[in-house]
Amino acid sequence: MTVEEPRSGLPIEFLRAIAAQSGPDSPPVGMAVARAHELPEGSARDDLLLALLRGALSASAPEWMLSAAIDSDLRQEAASYASYSMHLSAAALGHPSCPDELRAETLRRCSVAQLGALGRRDRGPTLTAAVVSELRRRGPHSQPMTPALLENPGTAQVIVREPMLDDSIFAAALGLLPVLPSSPRLDEGDGDVIARFDAYMATLDAGSSMWEAITRVHIDRHRQLIEWAQGTRASHYIRKHLLGTIPWDVEGSLLEEIAVRDLADFPRASLITRMSRLLRDGASEADVRSRFAGEFASLSPKERRHVEEFFDESPEVRSAGLRAAVLWVESRADTSWRHILTPSDAKDRFGRAHTWRAPQELLVTLGERFAAVAEEALDLWETDPDPGRRTPRDLRWLHSMLLHLPQVTNEVKDKARAVLRHARPQPRRSWEVTDLATDQHDREFADLRTAIARILGDPTTAARSSALGDPQQVTVRDLATASDEVLDDYLSRHAGIDELVEKALLSFVSRDSYRPKLGFSDVLGRHSSPQEALLQVTAGLRKRLGGGPHLREAWVRQVLRLPECDTKLICALPAWAALTVGGPEHGTAHAAVASVVTTALGEDEEAWARFATSPASYSGPTAWLLGDILTAAKEDTSWPKPPSGR
Repeated sequence: MTVEEPRSGLPIEFLRAIAAQSGPDSPPVGMAVARAHELPEGSARDDLLLALLRGALSASAPEWMLSAAIDSDLRQEAASYASYSMHLSAAALGHPSCPDELRAETLRRCSVAQLGALGRRDRGPTLTAAVVSELRRRGPHSQPMTPALLENPGTAQVIVREPMLDDSIFAAALGLLPVLPSSPRLDEGDGDVIARFDAYMATLDAGSSMWEAITRVHIDRHRQLIEWAQGTRASHYIRKHLLGTIPWDVEGSLLEEIAVRDLADFPRASLITRMSRLLRDGASEADVRSRFAGEFASLSPKERRHVEEFFDESPEVRSAGLRAAVLWVESRADTSWRHILTPSDAKDRFGRAHTWRAPQELLVTLGERFAAVAEEALDLWETDPDPGRRTPRDLRWLHSMLLHLPQVTNEVKDKARAVLRHARPQPRRSWEVTDLATDQHDREFADLRTAIARILGDPTTAARSSALGDPQQVTVRDLATASDEVLDDYLSRHAGIDELVEKALLSFVSRDSYRPKLGFSDVLGRHSSPQEALLQVTAGLRKRLGGGPHLREAWVRQVLRLPECDTKLICALPAWAALTVGGPEHGTAHAAVASVVTTALGEDEEAWARFATSPASYSGPTAWLLGDILTAAKEDTSWPKPPSGR
């Protein structure tokens, strides 16, 4: 007999509906209970049991039914905790008829993953309280964090992986998580000091990874995490990940609070730099303390102890103090503030941009606040006598500052240029090992230098991230890669520079694609003498574009798309391209070109014969201009000399 054969005469689908809707004494409910008792293990029986426990028998149910529901769920062999539903056992364990002993025994039988699934929201207060009790019974709890706990996590660590935990269970699990160690006294104890320090840092990294996972899973509990961790070592890592690892998942007001609090730490770095420089320049410790007495008084005891460490006379400490302000903004721009400063670069593992919970206006405001702090650091910048090899970190803060400052003053530009001169790339020596990562860093460093130079040469651009630089130094390639909006804005702000307009016209050739919002003729119209310029550029095209025949062909296409092309302009076109492109069909000449040729040669059969047998070609020394060939063919003179190149 199969499961579908109804001994009671009613389809099982109907019995499930009755079980969910009828009263406990309804005759069909009795049939459903009988069927549930008779059915073999499987999804059909599970569905019927769940309908009965949640429906007709929600107030009272036989213990055999509760046990059957529990056993069915505990037999699951899920590939991971996420695939456990535990709906059936949750209905049984939270049922009024479930004995406390059965509930407690069942929870002891559960794996940690199953326990977490039973701790989801809306399981009911009885089951939730029992899960909390079982969670606390299992151990060890609040053990010292170690890297090994990432591979073999404890009970509380596994429980918090469940994204839909009940609030009371989540709170209980937080209190049982591994504890981060306090700073060790490295000068005490046996063994290698360096080994003890490395072990300590590995433990902190493990703790950071644990809290990163928790902040990623519990997006709706970020503020709860902040409040719970206040005054603990975990607070640093929670704030770090909300600000720098997953800022797009943080609600706007909380993100602003965390960011503003982080910026409030900069004055301490600024104080260290100013204090260290006075000491370097010969001031006594007493004089420095007197001069900065007001700022010292505003510090907390912990902050004051940190600042006073820089009275140390060791060269290493003093050197770090001299650059504390710049190092502060360098670190933030490269790590915790990086996504906020460049939201468009925040992408998921598939390369898709993240959707931010914080509004765009807030991100702009935060960027400006960071830029104001970076401007203070820039004012304290001075050359480093031993900079070492340069990395993108050395310039990222400066680039971010220039992107977000509401106004780039002359003072800022002068100091930024000084930083740029100091941060020069260093070629790698033949004996230095390079790999993909170092090559990528070198390219990124060079790109940042170029971007900063462009902003300094063109700081009034509406979007500095797309700055093209000084009009006298911008290249055709730079213009070719710019969007329609950026190019239009750039040409508008630098109106009246004919040389720039000519470069922009040539950029259509390098791009050789349709600009939907900015046409070739639109750019040409910005020239003071458009027709003369077009003729001059066309006649000297080889010198302007080099020897690439495909570039000359692209130029011909753009010119022949113009509403009007006079004879002089057509005669200045490269002959081969003019005769082969521009017509209504692929590989045919434009009607205007055909008209110029037929008018020039007329009825002279010998001229037509010479024209037809000319050695003109697509490239090389015989890539002549159309007018020169027509003249030679008509007047029976020598073929032209090669067009002038660069």
